[in-house]
Amino acid sequence: MRLSASCEHELLAYERTQMALSLVNSEASSNRPVSLDWPAIQFAQFEHDEKYHPEISRLPVQDRLRHMTLHFAKYAGRLSEGPTDADFERLATDALIIGISCANTLNIDLSKVGDAISPDQRDEFARQMTVYAGRMASACERLDHLEDFPFRPTLAEQVLKVISASLGVFFSNGWSPVEKMRERLAAVKAKKLFHGKL
Repeated sequence: MRLSASCEHELLAYERTQMALSLVNSEASSNRPVSLDWPAIQFAQFEHDEKYHPEISRLPVQDRLRHMTLHFAKYAGRLSEGPTDADFERLATDALIIGISCANTLNIDLSKVGDAISPDQRDEFARQMTVYAGRMASACERLDHLEDFPFRPTLAEQVLKVISASLGVFFSNGWSPVEKMRERLAAVKAKKLFHGKL
């Protein structure tokens, strides 16, 4: 029996996402870094952003990065409020997702950066996110004034630190970043009017 074109499209999209968000080294223990298929993960995030967040992906680069900085500031605030276990997991996942989206915006190939891991302590993660978001906000504010300041290197450095710190939380807790990102993005997609048609 042949599937309808829309069903085939949805199945192919699902399979592509499953393949894209896959661990290259699935046998690695949960308490140490695993090798991630960064090119596939970054492309899957790019596709998600283009399809489900066009109001952001169509913004000028400076405005897009400013928007992402606001995301990080929001996460830092929520982390400092003493989140529940479920909220903490979601915040770490959101930080990783937005970090990857920022890396795409800045044209950073994460496969060439490596998986730098930070220790997992809730208070430390909240502190790190506050510092990184603050530095990004400072760079965005200076860009508005056209100050003599290395905007791009500063933003790129902080984005990589956010990704590193988020991965530290994942690996220290034995969570699969791929599975958590997949679950989180699926929940976001389900809220959109044209979900299943894109």
